Amino acid sequence: MTEEIASAPSWVEKRLDDVFATLPAISGLVAARNGYLTCLARKKAPAAPSDMLGAEFDGCRGSLRRHLTELGFSDDVMAQLDRQLESLEAEMAEDS
Repeated sequence: MTEEIASAPSWVEKRLDDVFATLPAISGLVAARNGYLTCLARKKAPAAPSDMLGAEFDGCRGSLRRHLTELGFSDDVMAQLDRQLESLEAEMAEDS
């Protein structure tokens, strides 16, 4: 028996790398990014329906936001990041 492991499409990981490359490199950032990516993969099964485009990812973004706030990111940086992640999540929802 083979266990299925949730994973995000490769284009999502590339886009996420691009988004995180704009942030200051600080300790804990890679762990935060990886946790967010893992959460995205678990929240959206392939071809799963969504009543609200991208809404299934809100918990992932909220968790990432808390983590980055603890790392000292400003509200302005977080607002910009939120816009980029909302766009990415919407594309993921459309893609499935």
